[in-house]
Order: sequence, then structure tokens, then C-alpha cells
Amino acid sequence: MQKRWDGRGSRMVVAVAAALLVAACGGGSTASAPEAAAAPNTEASPPAALPGASTGTGSGTGSGSAVQPLAQPAPTLGGCELFPSDAIFNTRIDDPVRFPVHPRSAAWIASVGASTPFRADWWRGEDPNDLGNYFGMPVNLVDGTSATTDWPTVQFDFTPSGVSTEKGWPHESDCAVAQGGGFELVRGCSTVAPEARRFPFPKSNPKHGGGNCNDPNTCGDHHLLVLEQNACRLWEAYFPYQLSGQWYALATAGWNLNSLSMRPDRWTAAGAAALPITPFLAKVEEASTGEIRHALRVTFRDAVLSREYVWPASHGAGGDTPGGIPWGAVLRLRADFVIPSTWSTHAKAIATAAKQYGLYVHDIGEDFYVPGEPGAGWDSRLFGELSSIPLSQMEFVDLGAITRDPRFSADSMAARWR
Repeated sequence: MQKRWDGRGSRMVVAVAAALLVAACGGGSTASAPEAAAAPNTEASPPAALPGASTGTGSGTGSGSAVQPLAQPAPTLGGCELFPSDAIFNTRIDDPVRFPVHPRSAAWIASVGASTPFRADWWRGEDPNDLGNYFGMPVNLVDGTSATTDWPTVQFDFTPSGVSTEKGWPHESDCAVAQGGGFELVRGCSTVAPEARRFPFPKSNPKHGGGNCNDPNTCGDHHLLVLEQNACRLWEAYFPYQLSGQWYALATAGWNLNSLSMRPDRWTAAGAAALPITPFLAKVEEASTGEIRHALRVTFRDAVLSREYVWPASHGAGGDTPGGIPWGAVLRLRADFVIPSTWSTHAKAIATAAKQYGLYVHDIGEDFYVPGEPGAGWDSRLFGELSSIPLSQMEFVDLGAITRDPRFSADSMAARWR
């Protein structure tokens, strides 16, 4: 079972940025990242480069004032946009001048292993009782009404269940609170009375990663993803279990899908980088069209990850490998990788998305595993086709052209401004 720890990074800790940038460029001595992380948050004007973004002094680094690419229509699910088209994960990053290779890219790839293959981390099974063939991250669509949605209380301390003693993070979680005949999204469940902390669980047969395995001591990580269609809100829960009729979770998070606002810095979510999971999933409906217009998520083992995080992540977890890959770092399939014309439509769509939108480091897991929704509609050929892409064909990307722009805000998902 993965254990979460508060990340040490900050979206705008200038001292950390300076320390990592000097280290990346082979500069002189400076404060170590742990020491720098203790410095107060300071926002420069314009905002300073974040950890993991180059200073722009190297050759080929794009300027924040460069012409921005035209926005594509935002991806949709259940009749809702999965965040506005200007969100970073809906933004193409395949311009090598504006988004050059990160100076630490080769070192980070070597730390994982250049021959590590791309793994599509889902399968074609649709029966959640068939645990050997059902894996991936399904999304539940509800309309928020009593016809499709329960709004039960959720507890963050498993002790009363008599099954587990796990304790979560209500102070970093979001809850639904009854108000005016509906439910309001409230940041910080610890500010809400325990009997009023609610979450929109599907009324029947909630689908979550891990299938219908319901023992928190043996079933491991679960993630429950819920899109509330009428309100266009996204709700995600980490480690949710229903025990003796009561729902428990270690963390819950909610987003207004029409907003670019980030959740509070250093708060966890269903994924340890605190990014929403649902917009980053590979989905069969999109892949079947031959086009995926958003980024994907990727995991790596704890031993190669730093505890620091970079925008758009706002939280880190696990141990700490000095100089390791920061949470929120983005990988891109190299432009010179030729996607075979003989590949399935699904594999070509996913590989093209990896070139155009990239893969963002979201969570601890197996190296170079890319999650998606399970479903029988997936072409079984894609798993072997994508596994022929080694990590050596990827490159980490410098997003400094965005984070150095004077319009940039670390409290927003926005990567473009109109």
C-alpha cells in the first residue's frame, strides 16, 4: 500500500528554484533543496522560474513572449469540458523552440533505465468481480440527483470500522455540504462537522480501480473518480472503501470543471501530485477517433523521484532522491520517433498524444506506466505496440516559456492567455 507524505516543495519557492537551476546547469554551491524549502514563499514579479524550469539562458530556450499556439477545443466527457482549453494538460507542448528539452532530461531517464518500455496500465476487462482481468481507472458519470447519486457521509479515520486503523487528511480534502436543496463544494473537510462531510458516490455499483475488492488491508490503493454532469464538477477519492455501510477515504478532492483555479498548495488529492486524474486518462472513446487532445499521466517508482514538485503539480510524496524526477515533470515522445503506420488506431492516437501533449508525473507506481480506463473496446494490439517505445525515445520538457510569462500564476492551471 502506498503511503503519502506531505511534499516539501512549493509552487513559488524561489530559493528552491535557484538551487535546482544552479545544480541543473552545473553551477556553484548553493543551499540544498531541503534547506531552501524552509524559506518563506515569495512570489517575484514576473514570477520566478519554478524548480525544473530552465532560466532561459541556455541555447534554444523559448521565450515566454513567444507566439502561443491556437487553442484546440477542450476534451469533453459526459457533456462537460474536462477543464477549459487553456489548461496546461490541454495545451500542446511539441514546439521544440518554445518547449526545449529539460537540462536534466538525460540524467532522469538514465536513473530509470533507458530501455524501460512504455506500459499501458489498463486492460479490456469490464467485470469488476474478475480481479485478474479488471484493472485501470474507470470514471463514474452521475447527474447529482437521487436517481443516480448518493451523498453519504465520508469518514477519514478508518478506526471505527474495526477493519483498519488508517487515518487520512480531512484538512487537505474537499467535501460536499448540503445547502439550499443541493450540495456545495467546500475546501477543507476539517472545517466541516464530521456528520456533514459528504461525497457523491454512485448510487449503484460504483466503479473504481481495484475492482470489487473491499478489504483495505489487502486490496491496496483504490481511486474513485466521479463526474457530476449537471454541475460539471469532478470528484476524486483516494483509498475509498465502504465498510459496514459507511464510506471511508484517506483523501477527497473536487474541482469545478469550468474553472482553471488550482487547489491549495501542498494539499494532497486522489493522486499524490494533487493533479486531477480524470483529464489525464487514456479513454477508448477518444482513442477510437484517432485523436487525443490532452496530456496523459505517468508513474515511476519512489526510488527515482524527488520529494520536490513543479507546476502544475502542487504536492509531492514518498521518499526523497536528491536530484530525482520532480512531481509534475512532463515527458514528451521525441519528434524523430516515427509512429508506424501499421499500428492500431488506438496506439497511434496515444503515441501522438505523447508527442503533442506529453505525460505528466502523477504518482508512485511502476516505471513508465501510463494509466487509462478499462474497457472491452480497446484494441488488444495496442499493448504490445506501445511497449516497443523505450524510455530512451522520450525526453523531459522545460515549461519555462509558460512559467516565466508575466501573466503566469502558480495558482492557476492556465498555460495560455487571451
